[in-house]
Amino acid sequence: MPGQLRAGLAQLLPVGELPGVTAAGERLAVARARGERILVIGDFDADGATATALALTCLRAFGFAEPGFLVPDRFTLGYGLSPGIAELAAARRPSLLLTVDNGITSFDGIRRARELGMEVLVTDHHLAGPELPDAACIVNPNLPGSSFGSPALCGVGVAFYLMAATGRRLADLGLIPPDVARDAVPACLDLVALGTVADLVPLDFNNRILVAEGLRRIRSGRTRPGIEALFRVAGRDPTHARSGDLGFAIAPRLNAAGRLTDMTVGIECLTTDSFERALALPQQLDELNRERREIESDMQLDALAVIDDADV
Repeated sequence: MPGQLRAGLAQLLPVGELPGVTAAGERLAVARARGERILVIGDFDADGATATALALTCLRAFGFAEPGFLVPDRFTLGYGLSPGIAELAAARRPSLLLTVDNGITSFDGIRRARELGMEVLVTDHHLAGPELPDAACIVNPNLPGSSFGSPALCGVGVAFYLMAATGRRLADLGLIPPDVARDAVPACLDLVALGTVADLVPLDFNNRILVAEGLRRIRSGRTRPGIEALFRVAGRDPTHARSGDLGFAIAPRLNAAGRLTDMTVGIECLTTDSFERALALPQQLDELNRERREIESDMQLDALAVIDDADV
C-alpha cells in the first residue's frame, strides 16, 4: 500500500499493452512521414473535448500538417462518426480521420468515410458489440478478449496512450527530437485529469495516477491557459486544485457548450496558446453554463407544476 500511495507515471500500465495502440501509432507515424492531413472527430462532452484537445496539441507538437477537428452538432447529426459527419469531413480533404471518445459503433459512418477515400483510425473506450467496424486501426481497452489492466480508461486516457505510442515511434524513426516525444504528451496530463474526472469513470489504480499527475501540473502552474482561465471564471484557485473542482466547476462549463450549441468553443478554449483568448472563451462557457442552469430550473418548475395539476 505505501508504494501505491507514492505511485507516479512510472507505474502506469505500459503503453504497448493497450489493444491496438502499437498499430495505430505506426499508422500515424506513416501519416507524419507522408505529410498526410489528419482530422480529429470528437464528441460533445468534456471527455470528448479534452480528448480532442489532447490529440490536436500532440499532433501539432509532432509536426503534423495542419491537423483539424470536427465535432458533431448533437441536434442535427447526433453522436459520433455518422455518415453526415463523414461527408462534412470529406469537404476538408483529410486522408485520415482519427476518432476520439467515439467510433466503436460507427459502422455506417466509417463505411461512408471509406467510400469518400478516407481511412479511419478509431480510439474509443465504450463497449464494442459482437462485430467491429471496418476501420484501419481500433484502439480500445474494452475490445473483445482484451486483458488490458485498466478497462476504466476513458476517451482522453485512450488518446493519451495513443499519442505516447506515436511520439515514441516518431522519435525512433528520427522524425521528431527525443525530447519532444518525451515532453509533449505528459504536458497534456491536465487535460487527462479533467476528462477522466468529468466522465465519472472508476478511479482504478491507473486512472488515479493520471488524475493525480494532472492535478499536480495544474497546482504547479504548468496548466494550459484555457484551464487556468476556467478555474478563474469558476472562482477556484488552480494552485489548490482538487478533483472536486474539475468535476463540479470546470467540467459543467465545458459540457454546457456541447449541450446548448456545439463543443467547438470548448475545444478552442482548451487548445489556445493565447492568454487573451483564454480569458474570453471561458466567459462564453460560463454564460452557456448559466443558461443551461436556467433551462434546467425552468424544466423542473414545469415538471412540478404538471405534478401539482395531476394532484398525485
